[in-house]
Amino acid sequence: MADISIILTSHNKPVLVKEAVQSVLDQAFKNWELVLIDSGVLLSQGFFDYLKDPRVRVLPSGENAELARTKNMASWCFNNALNSGQLTGELIMYLNDDDLLYPEAFATYWNYYLENRREPQAMYASQDIGLVGRDGSTRIIGKRIADRPAGKHCKGRKMDCQVDYLQFCHTRAVLEKLKAAGHPARIHSEDKRDAWHADGVFMEQVGALTEVHPINKFLSMNRRTAGSTNLGYSDSRAGRFLILVKEKFKGLRRRLTASRR
Repeated sequence: MADISIILTSHNKPVLVKEAVQSVLDQAFKNWELVLIDSGVLLSQGFFDYLKDPRVRVLPSGENAELARTKNMASWCFNNALNSGQLTGELIMYLNDDDLLYPEAFATYWNYYLENRREPQAMYASQDIGLVGRDGSTRIIGKRIADRPAGKHCKGRKMDCQVDYLQFCHTRAVLEKLKAAGHPARIHSEDKRDAWHADGVFMEQVGALTEVHPINKFLSMNRRTAGSTNLGYSDSRAGRFLILVKEKFKGLRRRLTASRR
């Protein structure tokens, strides 16, 4: 059994997903398992045949055009993995194919968890935000700082639109607490209207049940690329703000349209 399980979603970004996988393989902490869920394009090409590490499992997502049209596919893949019965880790993390972990990520979360007698049910760490240029180079354009507890349970900071999936680590046990509190078995929101902030919706649900402990150490990089769906691709702070406003407006419009049906 692994101590840490991480789910990685892959959607036809060969260079970036290879770097994301390598960031898991390079972890200083060794007792982990990776479930890589590929949309099918790279898997059908044999792209992942080079992965011989027994801790890595590559699975087809089974998605199709109709599913992609009606559902938030990242959440759909996360839910499938969580409900598969294949995850053995006491701690669970998430990774998208254009993001990176730093080598001490797993060790930092696990050590904090043990040092606090396995009591923290959720944690988040500081993160760099990187912009990938057209030439493939990456430069840091921002930071997210984990400097105080988060979640409504402890009257902490808001996480929706402020904390990224990859900053977040939770226990497997807290998923059962969510279900007991009345949340559905498919915990991550698959609603297309939540696509731009489904991670925030999930984290706020966890934060309503338990304190989200801060670890003010940089453990990951959220990379913005030309193919990213997370707040778009923009070099300026003003540009990223306008994209965020646009996405919020689109989500509101979808909700209003649905309420009239």
